[in-house]
Amino acid sequence: MALGLGLAAGIATVAVAAGGVAGEAVADEAPAFIAHRAVYDLTLDRLAAKSSVQGARGRIVYEFSGNACDGWAMSLRQVVQIDSEDGQTVSDTLATSWEDVAGRTFRFANQNLVDRNVREMSEGRAERAADGSVVVQIAKPAEGRVELGSGVVFPTQHMRRLIETARKGETILSVKVFDGTEAGRKVYDTMGVVGRAIAPGAEGSLEPVLRVPELKDTRRWPVTVSYFEAGSDQQTPIYTLGFELFENGISRDLTLDYGDFRLKGAMTTLDILPPTPCR
Repeated sequence: MALGLGLAAGIATVAVAAGGVAGEAVADEAPAFIAHRAVYDLTLDRLAAKSSVQGARGRIVYEFSGNACDGWAMSLRQVVQIDSEDGQTVSDTLATSWEDVAGRTFRFANQNLVDRNVREMSEGRAERAADGSVVVQIAKPAEGRVELGSGVVFPTQHMRRLIETARKGETILSVKVFDGTEAGRKVYDTMGVVGRAIAPGAEGSLEPVLRVPELKDTRRWPVTVSYFEAGSDQQTPIYTLGFELFENGISRDLTLDYGDFRLKGAMTTLDILPPTPCR
């Protein structure tokens, strides 16, 4: 997996969370998302003992919009520069998607460039049948059809389940996730771990850009999601995402752990976008 492509579901997990009335939501309430654009600066946080990576830096620009009638749109741009023993590499990822509120339809387009050369791409549409099974119609990199079976969720569905888990005071969520990456054929086994809720008003450690009215009375949770090869007995995840997740959908304090190195993401810009009215 090229650096970046394959993170679309993970970053959606970071930034697309179920909301509700701040501080009063219960586990079975329907999600109420907040439209926003967030920028995260990435820096090298940790290196494994035998890693060939010597330095890393980058940026994520994430935007989420839509409404509870027409569905939710996501776009992500992630650029990471890696310095290693072999030289310098720049990975540039662009991911866009749309998912209907009921989790029946998921459209996706992903592209990853490494040193300006296309390394991976995918484009297509996934549909969930009445029996819960998912079929993917792939347009790029080559036309095709993939049957994923049942028990697979899309990124926004994944977020709803994470928020329901947090609201109930539970700590573990295991689910299969499809995000359209890896030629539109990849399904991840995921393990989510949700920590104890951080009460509204605990603002001492928040970045200045997060001290906005939309977050003043909103609780948040520390969350870690590990992504594994589906159906594999391998115990080591492909990568792991960590973040603090606000109940209205905004996240902070990212970590992206690839095993031999880990990146840390600090939010530098947050724009609350006007809500899109239902048609």
